[in-house]
Amino acid sequence: MTTCRNALTVDLEDWYHICGTGRTGDVSTWDAYESRVTRNTAKILSLLREHRARATFFVLGYIAGREPELIADIAKEGHEIATHGHYHRRVFEMSEEEFAEDVDRSLEAISSAGGGRVIGYRAPEWSIRPHTMWALRVLRRRGIRYDSSMVPLTRMGDRSFPTAPCRIPTEDGEILEFPLTTVRCFGEHLPFTGGLPLRLMPYFYVLSRIRRMNAGGDAAMVYVHPWEFDLEQPRIELPRSRRIMHYFNLRSTPGKLSGLLVNLRFAPLREVLGVGH
Repeated sequence: MTTCRNALTVDLEDWYHICGTGRTGDVSTWDAYESRVTRNTAKILSLLREHRARATFFVLGYIAGREPELIADIAKEGHEIATHGHYHRRVFEMSEEEFAEDVDRSLEAISSAGGGRVIGYRAPEWSIRPHTMWALRVLRRRGIRYDSSMVPLTRMGDRSFPTAPCRIPTEDGEILEFPLTTVRCFGEHLPFTGGLPLRLMPYFYVLSRIRRMNAGGDAAMVYVHPWEFDLEQPRIELPRSRRIMHYFNLRSTPGKLSGLLVNLRFAPLREVLGVGH
């Protein structure tokens, strides 16, 4: 077994938190939806307990406000609590002021729920872009020490973005960036360690690629969502591409995560980056 520790992360959101949708994107309707996030997160927590692994939970402030006991329970089990914003809005859809307000609201909700001091952020749908790099300055001013929102892809993020953890300067000091883990293929950087890519890729390919990274001293970052552990979740009418992204091969996620937990070492993202409280 490799001695390199990889970052294990959970984007704590519910079944209806899907960017770019119509009806379920209306925040005013959310309180009417059935909450399934606690029961689904319990499945993830059980797996982590079984394998004595700890993770970073990127928590939506909305969920922290609606189900504070869940956040307190996650923190009590030794996992890191970070922020995923408040209303699951993509960064490029907000002004700098709106983004700052969204982050502030999430931090307040997480603190009130017993999540402790937050030093990490992940944008919904990896939505930092070259023209929204001001977001890093906004985060740094609020005590955020690291970000995990960048994707070095042509259509989702930017090809100029980093492919490995690095330091990015801002007017208020450096912020650490841990981008989405990718593999070079046909001139593009392709993701394979979470979400639809993890559900698409054969398990042994994912394991072997991460082992190869670890052998070279590089950590990978794996991510999952609670709704990926819920085959009975209500189905939302979505465009075909979004439907595939959200629902394809959901049944594979628990087994793949369990296998990775058996064969690899994991830690919360802040520990992999070496960032303290």
